[in-house]
Amino acid sequence: MNIKPGTIFSVNVSTDEKIFGRVLFNVDEYLEKSKNESNQNYFDVYDKCVLIETFGKVTKEFDETLLKNVAVKSSFIPMDTFSDEDEWELTDLNLAVSTEYLTFPEVLRFVNGKIYFCVGEVTIATSFDVAFRDQCGVYPSFGSGYWEVVATLDFVERKDLIEDEDDVMDKYFKDSDLRENPKARQEIYQAIGENPNLSYNELALKHGFDLKRFYS
Repeated sequence: MNIKPGTIFSVNVSTDEKIFGRVLFNVDEYLEKSKNESNQNYFDVYDKCVLIETFGKVTKEFDETLLKNVAVKSSFIPMDTFSDEDEWELTDLNLAVSTEYLTFPEVLRFVNGKIYFCVGEVTIATSFDVAFRDQCGVYPSFGSGYWEVVATLDFVERKDLIEDEDDVMDKYFKDSDLRENPKARQEIYQAIGENPNLSYNELALKHGFDLKRFYS
């Protein structure tokens, strides 16, 4: 399945209502272009996935004003999620993704006895131990797309469309993204000597990775 970055998709949430989103990054399409040759390549975990965002409105039709109101900023889901055409549907619309706009989930990985801070192509060794990683509880992982839908419906205060009310929570991606754990994130950034306010693009360029080559 070849899904281009920028592709707009929809998810049916009722008989006549949808949420919309956009594909930001296709891991399979660009994994070969990664200059990170180390064995802790961040993207390996997300093989056959796409990075998506969702927009904060339940509606019947797409319009570009939706891009101004993002519900889920960036989360990985399997490409085969779109095989369920009764619920998830790729449209013919494509709105370009700016490299300055793109972000990735931030995680900790344990490789060869070390804990690494990883985001996109950036991999930085830390002095933390496994106990700290387990305390943070953030691991490279992805779901089926279900939580992205639930998080979006919660964001737009349409809990009536959520299948199970027990699924509503404060932090939907706390186990897969350090950005949902600001305290631990601040501690990690301080320890590795990086600025947590840098955009991903700025951080990647600092470490020698130019995101623009992915979109040429």
